Amino acid sequence: MAAEKLTTARLIQILVVMAVLIAAFVWRTIDYSSSKNTLTCTMLADECQVSLKGEKVHIQYDKQGDAGGSVVVFSPATPSSLQVNLDSDNSVLIAHEVVVMGNKRAYIYALPDSVKYGAAHKFILHIDQDQIEINF
Repeated sequence: MAAEKLTTARLIQILVVMAVLIAAFVWRTIDYSSSKNTLTCTMLADECQVSLKGEKVHIQYDKQGDAGGSVVVFSPATPSSLQVNLDSDNSVLIAHEVVVMGNKRAYIYALPDSVKYGAAHKFILHIDQDQIEINF
């Protein structure tokens, strides 16, 4: 490969790419937190409670007749997702709805009828960089 002249446009392109890479590196270094927790919450009488970063997270399961049910999460921090690990390799992510009850926020995850679960299944609730494993 023959050497090419370094033009002003090429120099600006190299500097812009380096600035983007350095900014990404610095941002990931500052944003990184190794304090990822995995907590276990075992349902007793269809509810459980864990302490996450000094705050209580209360989880309830509401069965709705023969058709599915819903998981209600009372948490000061917004959960990013609830994942249902089924027997097969694929997992179902469930959208949530937020309800404000006084000064508390309830995050309601409706379980579709297609989700059949039992004692062998786990629900995993993601809050920030932490996970709460919900066992039935």
